[in-house]
Amino acid sequence: MQAAVMDSVRTEPAMLDLPDPQDVLYPDFQFPTSTEPGSAPSTAFVVDTVAKADWAIGRILSLEARMARRAELAIELHNRIDAWLAKAQAPDTDSAAYLTGLLRPYVEAELANQHRSRTLSLPSGMASLRRLPDRLEVTDREAALAWCEAHAPEAVVIKKDLSKTELKRLVLKASEPVPGVDATLGVDTLIIKASA
Repeated sequence: MQAAVMDSVRTEPAMLDLPDPQDVLYPDFQFPTSTEPGSAPSTAFVVDTVAKADWAIGRILSLEARMARRAELAIELHNRIDAWLAKAQAPDTDSAAYLTGLLRPYVEAELANQHRSRTLSLPSGMASLRRLPDRLEVTDREAALAWCEAHAPEAVVIKKDLSKTELKRLVLKASEPVPGVDATLGVDTLIIKASA
């Protein structure tokens, strides 16, 4: 089974592992490492020059690009697994549906003779008839809403909601204490982008 799965996976040539430009431009800077997640870096690296700031920005962009490549690879692998699973499940799904179609008339006839139970118990398992709930799907919301407003207004629900824009004005600008609302002032965040 594993060999069959591996045969269908195409192998691609390994990409060259080139050094980051920041490692070439600034070989004397070392990436600070932490002892554990959330702790301060173990080496005292301080961004205090233009060169160190440029190195840090380049390093951040390189790390973000590497994380994006990993995310793309994960999506590709998930898609491959999903495709394999759908292909592997298809024959069993078809067989189960076929056998269910053959079994259903027999179960219905047997349950009609029992009058009380809606379950047929057999040595291998049980077969039951259950009524599924009624389903309704709105395929054209605007057409259904227009018709209901004109002919069946009881089917139209008017929803109350709060305006966040107005709440921000009340709480943050007018300093109005609104019960049930927590507000936090926005803070500056550092955005890193590659140069054009």
